[in-house]
Amino acid sequence: MSFSKGELEYIIGREIKTLQAPILPNALSYKTILITGAGGTIGSEICRQLARFEPSHLILFGHGENSIYEITKELTRRFPMQKITSVIGDVQHPEDIRRVFAEHPVDIVYHAAAHKHVPLMEQNPYVAFSNNVLGTKYLVDLADDYAVEKFIMVSTDKAVAPTSVMGATKRIAETIVANKNERSNTSFATVRFGNVLDSRGSVIPLFREQIKLGGPLTVTHPEMTRYFMTIEEAANLVVEASMIVKGGEIFVLDMGAEVKIVDIAERLISLLSDKPLSITFNGIRAGEKMQEVLMEEAERAVKDTDLHLFIGKALTGNELAIEYLTHQAKKYTNHELRKELLQLANTANVLNEVL
Repeated sequence: MSFSKGELEYIIGREIKTLQAPILPNALSYKTILITGAGGTIGSEICRQLARFEPSHLILFGHGENSIYEITKELTRRFPMQKITSVIGDVQHPEDIRRVFAEHPVDIVYHAAAHKHVPLMEQNPYVAFSNNVLGTKYLVDLADDYAVEKFIMVSTDKAVAPTSVMGATKRIAETIVANKNERSNTSFATVRFGNVLDSRGSVIPLFREQIKLGGPLTVTHPEMTRYFMTIEEAANLVVEASMIVKGGEIFVLDMGAEVKIVDIAERLISLLSDKPLSITFNGIRAGEKMQEVLMEEAERAVKDTDLHLFIGKALTGNELAIEYLTHQAKKYTNHELRKELLQLANTANVLNEVL
């Protein structure tokens, strides 16, 4: 069951934003576009949005064969004239990425592949580091080597002053992207998301299941808040950013005010249940914050009201420290690696200094 636009607006308590950036005639129509994580919730929606503009070639890259098969099948049905190449590969394996660039003249990269589940990544810090940091580094380096025109990375508000492994790895990945932009002809930028409503692993599917079972709904804390955006808004933001990117930006959607998680739960009960259901509070989990912040002050965000965006300047940082960690990470215990990641991601306004 999917929600209507009106129901989604009721759940998040604001009007849904639509794509506003002008689509230039040649911006996408004659491009070869690589989407990593193309089988995921966000990656697949980016593919749907891009296919509307009839690019020359869509390359769908992901490690889950079933999810890549499903989005390929859907796009083939909806856009029968669209050229599509489906690649089963992993961003953690640079040879998988290099093969794509060697065989196809990629113009634009949308990097949506990531491990995003906060509690799971607390328990598996090397997996988070390998996928989110090393995978991004491999992809960024190859995009530069093969002279890609634009590179847009999907990140998260949990990367701002991170308290979790997931947030720390995404913050370090943002820095890798910003550093590369300083010395590349490719335009590298980052799009930072809030919580994406009804995406896999998000709170909405959990609440749906709990409502179906008759409750209770479990919420971590009565005062915990998050910024929310819809799947369509998230994908639109990525495409919108690629229309106006110059290089070195952080793009964030204007999502209005933060929303209490308990309010989301109550609104879902009113939509999906014909009887009152209880809500229980089970405590903040490892790595979680009570509130999120969308940008650092040092990122100097400017609001573009017409485009519903905040646009900031991405912070560059200490490449030697990142490089050192890439060689040492396997030697650390989980506890040691978590400590190193958080320290690196939170040092001096997120690495914005030189050794």
